[in-house]
Amino acid sequence: MNVRDVMIKNLVVSNKTMTICEALDLMKENRIRHLPIVNSKYELEGIISDRDLRDASPSIFDEEHKEFVNLPVSNVMIDDVITALPMDFVEEAALTMVDNQISCLPVEEDGILVGIITETDLLKILVRLTGANLPTSRLEIEVENESGQLSDVSNIIKEHNVNIQSVLVYPSFYDETKKILVFRIQSINLSSLLTTLRSKHYKIIWPTELEMKA
Repeated sequence: MNVRDVMIKNLVVSNKTMTICEALDLMKENRIRHLPIVNSKYELEGIISDRDLRDASPSIFDEEHKEFVNLPVSNVMIDDVITALPMDFVEEAALTMVDNQISCLPVEEDGILVGIITETDLLKILVRLTGANLPTSRLEIEVENESGQLSDVSNIIKEHNVNIQSVLVYPSFYDETKKILVFRIQSINLSSLLTTLRSKHYKIIWPTELEMKA
């Protein structure tokens, strides 16, 4: 999945001369937390966030507050902006945001702002990719960290005529010789499948036997 597939394209933007007060009103009106600053050619010149403005703003009880909110956004915007490209992979964009401790990435193409992706968008993508938004059951299995394990378990699931909505694979946090397979399966009753998996000595992490009895 590429950034272009999930980025927000219907952008709300500002120019450098807009006052901080106007910018805050614009962000509140559109329920957004990040406001790109562009010039007349739609080239990105900076970005501000509601958090940046709150951190920089004097207390509302301070006499300087009125002067502050009437300053142009150019006085507080971040002008050294980290951006993404439309064809970047979503996971690479997420890594960039994590590594740089930022909560959004403006997206540029040929020097022109064409979109923006935020941490909220990434969370929505995670929900979609894992199938957590669909009526599915979660199956979590610990296996040996060796090739073929995913294929073997998938074949067992196939034999039970159950459709797999999504799969995640990650190393065990407790044993480097193990890895965890997490399936989202389009079935509510997993009893027969779990019986088969246990008979083949797979370690079922979820659902637990206690959960199955509940």
